[in-house]
Amino acid sequence: MNVQAIVIGSGFGGAVAALRLGEAGIETVLLERGRRWTIEDPTKNATFATFRNPDGRAEWLNTVTKTPGYEGIAIEKYTGVLEILERGNYKFLVGCGVGGGSLAYGGILIQPPRELFEQVLPSSISYDEMDSVYFPRVHSVIGSAPIPDDVLESEYYLGLKVLEQHALKAGFPYVESTNTGLTNGINRFPMGVDWDIVREEIAGKRVPSVIAAEFWFGNNSGGKKTLDQNYLKLAEQTGSVEIRTHHVVTKVAEKLEGGYEVSVDIINDRGEVIDQQTLTCQYLFMAAGVMGTCELLMKAKAKGDLPRINDTLGQGFGNDGDTYAFRTNLSEKTNPHLGGPGAIVVLNYENPIYPCVMMRAPLPRFETDFPNHNVIGSFVFAMTPHRGNFSYDPASDTVQLNFESDPKAKEAAKYLAELLSQKNGGDVPPIAAQVTGHQLGGACMGKVCDDYGRVAGHPNLYIVDGSLIPGSSTCVNPALTIAAIAERCLDRILDEDIKPS
Repeated sequence: MNVQAIVIGSGFGGAVAALRLGEAGIETVLLERGRRWTIEDPTKNATFATFRNPDGRAEWLNTVTKTPGYEGIAIEKYTGVLEILERGNYKFLVGCGVGGGSLAYGGILIQPPRELFEQVLPSSISYDEMDSVYFPRVHSVIGSAPIPDDVLESEYYLGLKVLEQHALKAGFPYVESTNTGLTNGINRFPMGVDWDIVREEIAGKRVPSVIAAEFWFGNNSGGKKTLDQNYLKLAEQTGSVEIRTHHVVTKVAEKLEGGYEVSVDIINDRGEVIDQQTLTCQYLFMAAGVMGTCELLMKAKAKGDLPRINDTLGQGFGNDGDTYAFRTNLSEKTNPHLGGPGAIVVLNYENPIYPCVMMRAPLPRFETDFPNHNVIGSFVFAMTPHRGNFSYDPASDTVQLNFESDPKAKEAAKYLAELLSQKNGGDVPPIAAQVTGHQLGGACMGKVCDDYGRVAGHPNLYIVDGSLIPGSSTCVNPALTIAAIAERCLDRILDEDIKPS
């Protein structure tokens, strides 16, 4: 069959592309390998798996769980929400299903600071324009908002309140935004969370989900504002966008007469191939996430299916400096097993090793791991220049990732954790750095594509996901940046490249 546009993937880049193409009246098919997750009863844990009771819905086609902290539990093979990719010593977390990474993220939509943004992104991208147009546009569509005072004061967010108090005592002032001129601070930033639903959870009207520290496997209450609730819903409402689930893209290639072919395996919920198809289109948007997009493009270049992609493909891979830090043996209780991640950020831009930020990261298992409930687990992201690369192995027909963690990112995280403990007490165990959901780069703008996602050498082929971000979203979670850059790309692409039929 032939359609005007195909979008591969329904995460933060693909969802933006689908909506804007649909609004322009472009006949668009969005291909998603995972399933659609619809919350039928928000009073029960009926839709998604939970950390407390993981099952096949938790992980993508695994029979034994690999989720960090929950490894080794036997589950049925199913098209679950979270794919765990093991590459070397690393575990990379990838969202699966309609909504992509938003199904597994914590609702963290945080804006990068100007100074670091301008270090990573091409100079042709105006931070002023991003700040005034594209970051606000994404917040508006998703409907993000800061944590309200009454929720923060609840027992479920005790640890978040303690983190805020500890940062204040350590000399971090309140700041109005995360764009502070690279000075230290504390900020309550907009979250992709429906705080009214969180209030209903607290009141017992919905199943405890956000307040129960459930995030990687999805929220059964509907409290997390995933892309299927906003961008993708609006895209389908245009009447020009069709979302096809269970479509695993295996190959992309140019057509001699112009346009592109996309080969797919159609699978069932057990991962069995039940059909195969080849779709064709005039405009192709790659939004399968860094691991998916880079694998498809690396294979296509190596096999001559997209022969003119330049040799920088595969370079510039980064993990946003992700680490995980504990502060244990605190003098107060923190309820480390309750409440969602993020909401308040400690900005340590003046860190002498790397600029970094810290956010609380609760997990249900901490209730038993730390029976005194006097610990704070936290994600720390550092402004690391460390990069890796993808390579293609023709013997095995696989794409390899060559990447090791940056020891200095761990040092920066340790510096911040110890700074807080010096003023507030507590111990800092060794920093962990083998898990990330923030993979970026591999098909970077300014190299593989221009700063609007147009792939050099292949007209009408576009990259609109985290692959085009050059290895770092500047020590903050990348979801907002990816979506905002995708919005910017689509504005120009639709204005200059694509004409309705």
